[in-house]
Amino acid sequence: MFLLLLAALLVTAVNSHFSIKIIGGHDCKANSVPWQATLQYFGDHACGGVLIDKQWVLTAAHCKLPSLEIQLGDHNIKNYDGTEQFSYADKICAHPNFDQTTYVNDIMLLKLPKPVTLNAYVQTIPIGCTALPDGTQCLASGWGTTTSPAANYPPILQCVGVKTVSASACKDAYPDDVITDNMLCAGIQEGGKDTCQGDSGGPLVCNSKLYGVTSWGHIPCGEPNHPGIYTRVCNYLNWIQETIAKGDCLQ
Repeated sequence: MFLLLLAALLVTAVNSHFSIKIIGGHDCKANSVPWQATLQYFGDHACGGVLIDKQWVLTAAHCKLPSLEIQLGDHNIKNYDGTEQFSYADKICAHPNFDQTTYVNDIMLLKLPKPVTLNAYVQTIPIGCTALPDGTQCLASGWGTTTSPAANYPPILQCVGVKTVSASACKDAYPDDVITDNMLCAGIQEGGKDTCQGDSGGPLVCNSKLYGVTSWGHIPCGEPNHPGIYTRVCNYLNWIQETIAKGDCLQ
């Protein structure tokens, strides 16, 4: 499964054939993905995240680190543009049933110490629960590597268009891995467009709603007939709503 930019710093184990970054994408238009977060560990980008509430960021559970700094409203993570909002994870709530071997239930909520200010550069995104036909065009984004297996991490947020893939085709692509109904597969059959290392936890947006959180995939990334695997966010809506309502992690 794909992992973070600083893989050695992760507290969860990762299988060697998994990874997540943007392959075959392009520079996103500045501030066109205002719900995108960069999760940083000691100043370095580690994972992506998604602002779903003024005080909560959604990401992948395998992105859990002892501490996480959170930046919103960013485009070029090497420059300060004045649009950024800086925060940190006051509460780190990985799904209680996350399996770090299979990446089942690979989802995590981060509570910020105070609500962010919503503006043109920082926005929340609604969660989508309407069924998506196979082949639906979606957008993935992140600061993950643009080459694979050798890594090259861009400072500018990357966007890539991918299409949803049927569960049966996804299982055929990964016969030795666990593919559940809580996972959503998306990619390009001929390859060349994918998420990869450093994109973990970032958004998969379809029809202007959040459907997936980048979880894992094949290495090298972007191989034909190997779609990326995303956590299907809608299936965790009750857990998300209950956690936000409590204001703390559920036991």
